[in-house]
Amino acid sequence: MCNVGIFLSVYSKKMNTMKREFAVPQLEDMLEYDRKLIFSLKQSMGVVPNIYAFMTRSETALKRFLDFIDVPTVFDSIQTIAIHLVASQANQTPYCLAYHTTFAEIAGLTDVQIESIRKGSVTWDEKLAVLVDFTCELVHHAGKMTPEMLDRFYEAGYTDAYLVDLVMLVGMNTMMDYLSNATWLPVDFPEAPVVICKCNCKK
Repeated sequence: MCNVGIFLSVYSKKMNTMKREFAVPQLEDMLEYDRKLIFSLKQSMGVVPNIYAFMTRSETALKRFLDFIDVPTVFDSIQTIAIHLVASQANQTPYCLAYHTTFAEIAGLTDVQIESIRKGSVTWDEKLAVLVDFTCELVHHAGKMTPEMLDRFYEAGYTDAYLVDLVMLVGMNTMMDYLSNATWLPVDFPEAPVVICKCNCKK
């Protein structure tokens, strides 16, 4: 369903034919309050991702986005990373997959576990497996969930609060995926390996 191998082939051809190139803004190109936000990001993350820098092309986007993401959810760190990986896999976004894979490794997930999440084949944690399947269906069907998948989600112990926060996280991730796919910004994290997604939004 999410054949990233095919996608990357199309990506390469498109890169060779694109006329417009999107430059990553430098500090001197940014408004003063965006420079302060970028400085804070560098202090907290150690780097300033190209996609965050590019958001300063808008006078308000970076602050609005950072305010959006700087809020805790009911999900733990591994669940949150899994949601991001599945969403970026489904949206076929090399930049965001590289970004989320880097932070998944920092969080302690192994390469095998990260690949399994992206494939939709989690076997070591049943509750996480349900979350991955649910997220896959949510993204692929624009939130139109089957009754069977909703039953699995709630039977696994998730609640309405989890559903709301999941939709918010997917929305956040989708914004970044779309911006990345629209601009083809240089990937400034180690590239994520190509994974052929086995996730079939199974019920």
